[in-house]
Amino acid sequence: MARGIALLGPDIDHRTSLEVMIQGRRPTSWVPDSGSWMSSQGAGGWSRSLQRVGRFTGTFLPAYLRGVEQAVSASSADTLVAYWGTEPLADLIGIKRRMPGLKLVLMVLCYPVALDAMGVARQNWMMKRACSVLDGVLFPDVAMRDHFLKAGLIDARLPAMVLPPCWTGAFQSAEAQPQGRADPNLIFIGRTDLSSRTIHAADDLRPLMLEMLQAGVELHHATSPETTDGHPLRKPFSPLSQPELIRKMASHDASLIAYNLSACEDATRFELTVPDRLISSVAAGVPVALPAKGYSGSRQYLGSDHPVYSFDSGAHLMSMLRDRSRVAEMRARAWACRERFAAERHGPALVSFLESLS
Repeated sequence: MARGIALLGPDIDHRTSLEVMIQGRRPTSWVPDSGSWMSSQGAGGWSRSLQRVGRFTGTFLPAYLRGVEQAVSASSADTLVAYWGTEPLADLIGIKRRMPGLKLVLMVLCYPVALDAMGVARQNWMMKRACSVLDGVLFPDVAMRDHFLKAGLIDARLPAMVLPPCWTGAFQSAEAQPQGRADPNLIFIGRTDLSSRTIHAADDLRPLMLEMLQAGVELHHATSPETTDGHPLRKPFSPLSQPELIRKMASHDASLIAYNLSACEDATRFELTVPDRLISSVAAGVPVALPAKGYSGSRQYLGSDHPVYSFDSGAHLMSMLRDRSRVAEMRARAWACRERFAAERHGPALVSFLESLS
């Protein structure tokens, strides 16, 4: 039996994408990160106290680590790929301590997570410790890779690969591109539920939203009490599944990718990370509207083929969207780029990289 690959992280669309990339090439198994595992187990205060200590020493929850061993055994895995933010960092240290012969790879999707200098410094310390036990790293873009090298988070000799994060091609519409809308419009698929416990200041895009509305741009986004103001150009919609949302996005002029960077003490995260909303936008085959400054990782991810509206203000973006013939041409180009952003396309390169670590 071929040696397998185990995946570690939350049960999110990135897990599905990795499974699709590897499918048919190597056996796979999956186990949640310790935080997700504890939530599913309804773990009490003692276990959570152990997990907090484990963030500094490496995860040492016996029942959790046994589950990891079982997942590794299920696919006869010789490699484990962990993904998503800083959640798996302590797990990787604990797993290496328990299974020293297992090759560990970190897929850096969102980093840093913190938006303040103290938080970023703490996460850099955690990342350095975790990277000391790694056998390889997967970066979403060149900007993230260069940042890790410049900041000394990884040794330059550590094998690394740039793997553009993509949803499975099954999320992409199999139908013809839908007809565009008559008037200048945007769709925004970021957070609007600003009272949520998991919200952060960068999610509050109301100032930019108002700027777009005042410029005359029709704005579509998920409904929420915080953004309900009765503006005639505001078009809220109910929550949708990922495939439904991707299909809906395809009729719009552009997908707005932006954060409230002025509310962040440290905005490194948004300079380097390829956000999920951007991954959904390219899967939908819709052009992207990006602020003219910043977001270098997102720009690298899009490349020169995918059409981008780079704007300085709402009025500037509106001036570009008024040209409806250009909008139609941009939409056609974005639709044609979808194939490049399907997870299946990157499977051979990923598996080849993982096998090179032997």
